[in-house]
Amino acid sequence: MTFSFFLGSYGPSLVAFGAFGLLHSICAREPFKDALARKTGPFFVDHFWRLIYCVVSYAALYYGVVSLHWARNTEYDFWVFIYPEWLWQTITLLHLGSVAFMYAAFIQSDYLEFWGFRQAWRGISALQGGATSEVKLFGTHRLETQGVYGWVRHPMLSAGLLFLLTSGPSLNNIVYTVMYTAYMLIGGYYEERRLLRIFGEDYRAYQRRVGAFFPRVRSLVA
Repeated sequence: MTFSFFLGSYGPSLVAFGAFGLLHSICAREPFKDALARKTGPFFVDHFWRLIYCVVSYAALYYGVVSLHWARNTEYDFWVFIYPEWLWQTITLLHLGSVAFMYAAFIQSDYLEFWGFRQAWRGISALQGGATSEVKLFGTHRLETQGVYGWVRHPMLSAGLLFLLTSGPSLNNIVYTVMYTAYMLIGGYYEERRLLRIFGEDYRAYQRRVGAFFPRVRSLVA
């Protein structure tokens, strides 16, 4: 496969994924949310932006980038090599483990809060005249370092990478895994900077103790 042919096949999904990653990162950061709050008011951003952000991100990724990537390249959706049976069984177990790992991270970070449903519910309650109380949100006011976050600092990204690495080795999946890995490293770098600004020395100590995407031995045995 020549480089020009590769760009012809995967160029659109590379551009789409790059645009998604850029906008996904920008819209999650405080400068964007501060600018949005000046236009819509802090109440909207605090209570409803997270839910809108997650729903739009999910739709853009899975109904935009992913469908574009695979729909344009159905002829490359076959395995480029075949695993031995014993290795495939091991990889299948790791694949199932990645799903369990992702689920554990969602549960620990409070998936209702992660998706923004909890914030939206408090906003609706406040609009209806109900009493609301401030909640220390994960990743903004609350630093989680126990459980799966005691193994790696970004378990959702790590689980996603493991899921892709243990999926069928088609060319489509290999290219998508490379794109995902690039986003994971770049997005993780800027997310680390954001968390350092928020949590300061507490997060720096967490960095020294726990790996970003891969467990350190001492993290697993601690």
